[in-house]
Amino acid sequence: MSNLYQQLTPLLPVGAAILDAGCGSGRDALNFKKMGFDVEAFDASKAMSEAASQLVGHKVHCCTFMEFSSQKSFDAIWACASLLHVPHKHLPETFEHLAQFLSNEGKFIVSFKYGDSERQEGERHFTDMNEERFEQVIRDVGGLTIRKTWLTSDNRPQNETMWFNAILHKL
Repeated sequence: MSNLYQQLTPLLPVGAAILDAGCGSGRDALNFKKMGFDVEAFDASKAMSEAASQLVGHKVHCCTFMEFSSQKSFDAIWACASLLHVPHKHLPETFEHLAQFLSNEGKFIVSFKYGDSERQEGERHFTDMNEERFEQVIRDVGGLTIRKTWLTSDNRPQNETMWFNAILHKL
């Protein structure tokens, strides 16, 4: 994940506040904490939020993207392979909700599987993203602009999934 970290961390002040939105096991939250950042995290899965709490050594909230609330303002939101579980039609409102927790000039990094479809795999929903779909979603969201988009290969061996990544900037 260091290639994604390297896209975000140089844009942040020392000790920046990062929100890990949909943190899963807490891997990224822990890495940001080790880098000296002030990290808050949440996940919609009770099991994942409990596992992440154990890993990072402090409470990880259990809530959905739309349930998340904080009095704190964040320099960055990290949503690595998490917003891909939000149906495409709900992405604008989800981005808008989360963006309210960004400080002015805050950064919002996201990753989705590359493509232009949606599917259900068991109980999990997946929304794929490409440049055109992403621009359409962000056009419907106030206060965020696209700073950069790029594609990466999956880090897991033998996995040919391509990932669409983007950094947004709050005006």
